[in-house]
Amino acid sequence: MGDRTIESLYEQVRGVAPSGDVFTHHEVVEVAPGIRTLALRTPTLPPAAHTNVYLVGPVGGPVVVVDPGSPYPEEQAALAAALTDVPIAAIALTHHHGDHTGGAQALADARGVPIVAHAVTADALEGIVTVTRTLADGEDIDGLVAVHTPGHAWGHLCFTLGNATIAGDMVAGVGTILIAPGDGDMAVYFQSLERLLAVGGTLLPAHGPPIPDGPAKCREYLAHRRMREARVVAALTDTPSTLADLVTTAYADTPRALWPLAERSLASHLEKLVRESRATFDGVDRWSR
Repeated sequence: MGDRTIESLYEQVRGVAPSGDVFTHHEVVEVAPGIRTLALRTPTLPPAAHTNVYLVGPVGGPVVVVDPGSPYPEEQAALAAALTDVPIAAIALTHHHGDHTGGAQALADARGVPIVAHAVTADALEGIVTVTRTLADGEDIDGLVAVHTPGHAWGHLCFTLGNATIAGDMVAGVGTILIAPGDGDMAVYFQSLERLLAVGGTLLPAHGPPIPDGPAKCREYLAHRRMREARVVAALTDTPSTLADLVTTAYADTPRALWPLAERSLASHLEKLVRESRATFDGVDRWSR
């Protein structure tokens, strides 16, 4: 996809998919014991238009704020208002993408609180967001236990509390998750879905509503990815083909306006297939079986 940014892709696919947002804008909603959410507008991808910021802890605080992702001043002001007189223990980030980190530094600076994330995320955010503590798999921050789930992003963390897991971009309440080359890895994402399946309980995604049956959603995602992989394999022939060629067959069930995004996911599937010796890459821009 060259140097296309997420923002330019968003402009291409805006309005193609119905909104996946369900929470009232700026309303704080309890979604699990000790966990509340606030939906803030972010530069994310359809069908979402908001990122769920999670406030974990007693209503009166202290709370851990997970993924304050909006870069927009009016959205940051809404979060600040929701946290008036509420002590903040820390800001925790699931991963480095802008719709999860866009308001983190502003909130940290305003309230003088630390930002915690995986070491890979800290490296990716260097010069943009200052991560003051890194979290490894199994470590906790004020009762939230980190679960390292790479695949969508190499430093992706989920956070568990009781029977609920803040899932970041591992799953979505509506639609699926983009696995883009470089940032992510399709084979590793499969493995992380299997791990999340084993965790069980309710999943609280960054986009869309809570998912009460987390294991069912993970099985649904695994089945969808395997179905897509089978279509990619079926699209390959002995004649080398470009992404633009293959997407028309492998993603024939996807609206044409979404094909720019589909090509990114397609490339990740192809990387996986090449490593498994199920596809051949010419080293430039074409794949064959």
